[in-house]
Amino acid sequence: MVVAAALLIVGTWLAYDVFLKRGQEVDCGNGDLRHQIDLRDFTTDYWAYAAAFELSLADKGKLAARLDPKQLQALSEGMQQGKEFRKFVVAGYNSCAIGKMQYAEYGARFQALDSLARQIDSFAGQPAQDPARLAELVRQYIAMSQSLGGTSP
Repeated sequence: MVVAAALLIVGTWLAYDVFLKRGQEVDCGNGDLRHQIDLRDFTTDYWAYAAAFELSLADKGKLAARLDPKQLQALSEGMQQGKEFRKFVVAGYNSCAIGKMQYAEYGARFQALDSLARQIDSFAGQPAQDPARLAELVRQYIAMSQSLGGTSP
């Protein structure tokens, strides 16, 4: 009986989430009618690798041996900045504070961060690689994450 009730609650929530909440339209008042974006959809579209990289960073096994503690900390902070800015972008778009072109620009920046995360993780997983190259990738990631709200990627 409890399992059936739990399944009913979960099923109702999923139906609400998928069919009613997602895809609501917002009229920005200037002829700009847009579908609201769910943070999960944004993450899937623009930051697909972030969760895996975040887990790898939390484990710190591969990276800890190759980076100094300051770099590792800065990389972790960069991930956190990216997560917070991602929330800001979605909320801003959904409230019409961010235009479609700016949203696309931010999406491109998140994809570039995602690409750097893949390179760092792949590079760190290979034995006997050039530590200067890894440090440069990390530096690029940190710089890009710190400049997310700026005008140039």
